[in-house]
Amino acid sequence: MGKLPKILVLGNYLPGSRDGGGVVRDEILKRYPKDRYICFSMNPSDKWDGVREIPESIRDIPCMIGPIVPHLRLRGARFYMPVLRAIGFHCISPWRVRQVVEFGRQHGVELVWAELQYDALLLAQEVAERLGVPLIGTICDDLAGWFKDLRYYSFYYKILQTRLRRALRSARRLGTAGEAMQQAYLQEYGVSSLILRHGFETPILSQKASKGEDSITIGFVGSPYGRDAWMAFFSAIAHLNVSGKVPPIKLRVFGDGFPYQDDNVEIELKGWQPAELMLREIAETSFCYLPYWFEPSKRRHVELSFANKFETYLAAGRPVLFHGPAYAGIAETIKQYGVGLCVHSLDQDQIIAALERLILDSHLRESFSQASVSAFHAEFNARVMMKNFAELIGVEPDILTGEKGDKID
Repeated sequence: MGKLPKILVLGNYLPGSRDGGGVVRDEILKRYPKDRYICFSMNPSDKWDGVREIPESIRDIPCMIGPIVPHLRLRGARFYMPVLRAIGFHCISPWRVRQVVEFGRQHGVELVWAELQYDALLLAQEVAERLGVPLIGTICDDLAGWFKDLRYYSFYYKILQTRLRRALRSARRLGTAGEAMQQAYLQEYGVSSLILRHGFETPILSQKASKGEDSITIGFVGSPYGRDAWMAFFSAIAHLNVSGKVPPIKLRVFGDGFPYQDDNVEIELKGWQPAELMLREIAETSFCYLPYWFEPSKRRHVELSFANKFETYLAAGRPVLFHGPAYAGIAETIKQYGVGLCVHSLDQDQIIAALERLILDSHLRESFSQASVSAFHAEFNARVMMKNFAELIGVEPDILTGEKGDKID
């Protein structure tokens, strides 16, 4: 294990938070020796609650927290936040760089692994350069998808664009979320990247009978983004429940803050649960729902992002119902592996047609389920995740399993 580099993990939130990219980081750090990394976080928590408590999973890891911009709960945030970010960039950011560099030197770090997004992007390249160690970057969401209204953040957006280009040029290696982002960054920035995405250790196979169901349960995990898709989806389910054409349909939701409801749709709110328990309950659903935004302003984000919930559905061996634009990168992956159906419309009749097909054709669902398990074993698992991370940080994959190996130059 001594040949593994000592890593400074530089991110927007501490490991243990539930932000999208953090899921991949957390799973990797669970398998990385605790004496071989330290953490610097830009923010105290992913809920912006001001609590600086260190998550239990990393209590023994040296950690620091240092925001660039304090979060203020005031009205008119879209007006004052750009000003605060400008002040933070000019006045606080240089101080944070010095602070992180000193922190890294104290612990003898040999590598900076940074999220190249949000506020962490402001520090990543300069911290690695001053420490004199390689920079490894990972990107979960593309820059253009971070802001709801670029008009109010144009100054900060331009700063981040500049920092992103610098970081991409200086990074030894880059990890991206999926094939669409990998291709786009090669074409637009001229940088090659590895795909680094979440994967569970082993799949959880359903014991649920596929025929003669008294009801249909649709699973959903994570953030309920894509309001336009959700509204159309609820309308279609409610129509089917009222019509009685198919067994009653209900939703089983895992996550926090689910904002949608309908009098004709039963919803089981399960909250967050330990991974194995959650997978077992998802495995007992009929199939799982994966929505994306249809609104044009989200096109870039939809094209390049890759939802972590997808790997969760595959690990549970469930068919996937994707509901989003045809240009979504993940839609191509679903079709490539044959793990589900895609609906590229908000039209109620088209959604109903897809639902009826999945509900009434148990053989189709079984075929998708088998394909999900095959896809999990081929690509979407912890072994592949750790293999790609080993290549990202420049070590032989066997080192991460405790076997002999040598560093890669």
